[in-house]
Amino acid sequence: MKTILEPKPGDVLDATDTMYPSRLELVSGQQRRDCPTSTHYGVVLDGTVSLRTEAFDCRCAVGSFFCVAGALELDADGRVAVIERLGFLGLTAVGSIERSGRLAYIDGCSDTLLVAPPRLGDPCLNHLHFPKSVRQSLHRHPSIRLGVVTGGRGIAFGPEGWEQPLARGAVFLLSAHETHAFRTDADVLDVIAYHPDSDWGPTDESHPMLSRTYLTSRPM
Repeated sequence: MKTILEPKPGDVLDATDTMYPSRLELVSGQQRRDCPTSTHYGVVLDGTVSLRTEAFDCRCAVGSFFCVAGALELDADGRVAVIERLGFLGLTAVGSIERSGRLAYIDGCSDTLLVAPPRLGDPCLNHLHFPKSVRQSLHRHPSIRLGVVTGGRGIAFGPEGWEQPLARGAVFLLSAHETHAFRTDADVLDVIAYHPDSDWGPTDESHPMLSRTYLTSRPM
């Protein structure tokens, strides 16, 4: 587990040499990104950020997240964690993180799928919420994970006995199949977790528009 506990603007966690090239960078001030074949996922850690794209111009406060395909401009008076997925164009979206997740996750945790994969196999962005006094089972994932701690505090740990305290603002990178878990004591822990791929999502044969369409006649 690679961790930056108090990241500064310009700090990077680089996973561009993996099967799903991705990187996380802490951004502040003005920045323009023009890559036409990348999608950027962002989380506002402190201050505010003006986000400009071809589609809209908006101001995002602490706790906001965004997903932008192609070019974007940022003007941040605080820190923004920006995750770039190279070679993928997602669906542009902006939103805010809730206090806990909408879906059940392992060992009493909860999760919200903030940015869903547009198609089966595409990347996704999640809000993972750990209540107080949780100790997760050791587990692993088949691809890298990039994480941003947006609230509270907790401890990451592994089977070899390593432990890493985490608090708001910290960022981390988990390698593919790296065994790990998280625990909390008297505080909750909130993490934005980026997955560069997925085994879930709509397909041409299975999606809500199609499955909620009932044909009453054959085409002429």
